[in-house]
Amino acid sequence: MCKFGGSSVANAEQIKKVCNIVLSDESIRAVTVSAPGKRFDEDIKVTDMLIDLYEKFRNKDPKYKDSLEAVIKRYQEIVNDLKLDEKILQDYRDILNSYLENIEDSFYLENAIKACGEDFNARLIAKYIKSLGINCAYLSPKDAGILVEHTLSEPVILEKTYENLNKFKDRDELFIIPGFFAYTPQGKIITFQRGGSDITGSIIARGLDCDIYENYTDMSYIYTAHPKLIENPKEITNITYKEMRELSYNGFEIFQEDAVAPLLSHNIKIHVKNTNDPNNGGTIIETKREDVGQNPIIGISNVGDFIAFNITEYLMNKKIGYINKLLDIFEYQHIPVEHIPTGIDSLAILVRKKYISSEFQMQNILNTIKANFSFDEFEIIDDISAIAIVGEGLSQRVGNALYKISKVLYEEDIKLESIIQGASKNSVFVFINKKYEKIAIEKLYKEFFQ
Repeated sequence: MCKFGGSSVANAEQIKKVCNIVLSDESIRAVTVSAPGKRFDEDIKVTDMLIDLYEKFRNKDPKYKDSLEAVIKRYQEIVNDLKLDEKILQDYRDILNSYLENIEDSFYLENAIKACGEDFNARLIAKYIKSLGINCAYLSPKDAGILVEHTLSEPVILEKTYENLNKFKDRDELFIIPGFFAYTPQGKIITFQRGGSDITGSIIARGLDCDIYENYTDMSYIYTAHPKLIENPKEITNITYKEMRELSYNGFEIFQEDAVAPLLSHNIKIHVKNTNDPNNGGTIIETKREDVGQNPIIGISNVGDFIAFNITEYLMNKKIGYINKLLDIFEYQHIPVEHIPTGIDSLAILVRKKYISSEFQMQNILNTIKANFSFDEFEIIDDISAIAIVGEGLSQRVGNALYKISKVLYEEDIKLESIIQGASKNSVFVFINKKYEKIAIEKLYKEFFQ
C-alpha cells in the first residue's frame, strides 16, 4: 500500500514518476493519491482552488464559474500531457455542477467540493495506468466502504470500514483510491483535516492487512528540524509512532498526526520516501526504535503562536472546580485549550492564536472571565511562540534537557514565559516571546544535535 502527496501528483511528469514506482513493485495492490499540489512556489494547490470556488458560489459571486473552469483547466493540462481522452473533463465539470446545484446544506457542499481534488486525480491516474495495459481500477471511498461518523470536531472512523476494505484484499487488481475524504453511513461526503490523504492511506493499509505503508512526499527523510528553519538538519532513519505524532501535531508538516492512529494496534510500519528519488533513504515509523539510549531526542519544532491568559487569585487552590469553570468559557467558544501551567494561587490558560478568530471573540472571552472570577491579577500575553523538543528518551533525560534549555535561554538573554513537560514525557514545550523564536530554535538545535 502506498500514498502519494500533492507535490508527487502535481503534473503529468510527476504522475509518470508515480506510475513507474507503482508498476515496478508487484506487491503494491492499492494506491492513495492527493489532489494536485503546487508545481512551483507561486502556484496554487487544487484544493485551494476548490475552496475558492465554494466561497464564490456561497457568496453568490457569478465569478464562481470562472473558478470552476480554472479547476478544469488545471486537470486539462495533465490530461493532455498524458494523452488521455478529454471526455473525462466533462465528467469533472458535471460532477462539480451537480454538487453545486443539488447539495443545499453548506457544510456538506463545502466538503463535497473540497473532495473533488483527490477524487478527480484518482480517476485520472487510474485511467492512465489502465491505458498502459495494467489491470487497474478507480475505487471511490464510497464503494470501498470507508465510513466515518460526523462529529463537531473531527470525523471518527467507523470500525465497519476495516471489514469493508478487507473484502478487496485478495482481488487481482490495482486500486487507485482518492485520499482526504470518506462517507457517512447516510451517504454524505466528509473530508479530513488538510493532509488527510495520509489518514486515508493509513485506513487502507490497515483494512488490507498490509505489512508496510509507503508514504511518498518530496523529501527523502523526516529531519530533526524543518529544513526551512535549520540549514542541513540531520536525517531521521527511524522514529516511533508516538514521536512522529508529537512532531506532526507540533509543526512538522511531512506527515499528518492523526494518520498514525489506525496503525498503532496493528504494528504496520510507515516508510516515508521521496517520489523523485524513491530508491534513496527513507524514514521508518514504527512502534519502537533501538537507539533511544544514544539519541533520546529525535526532533525540535516551532509549534506555533499562542495566547496566554494568566490569572492570579489568592487561595485559588482551595476553590473546588475553579479550573473546570474557567475551561467552560473556552469550551463554549469551541476553543481547544492545550496547556495549563499552574501555581498555588495562579494559572495560565494557553491556547493557539489561530483558534481565536476575531477581536469580538476575544472580547467575549475577557468579559466572561471578568464577570465570573474575582481575580487579583489578570494578564493577557498574545505574542508567545512555543518550541517543542521531542523524543522518547526524554523520560529518562529530562533533567539534562531542562539544563540545556535553561543554558541556551540564559546565554541569549531570552525570558522564559513557561516550560512544560508533556504527560507522556516524550516532549518538552518552551514558551517564549515570538521575536526570539528563530534564534532560540537555532541555538537549541545546536545544543541538542550538534
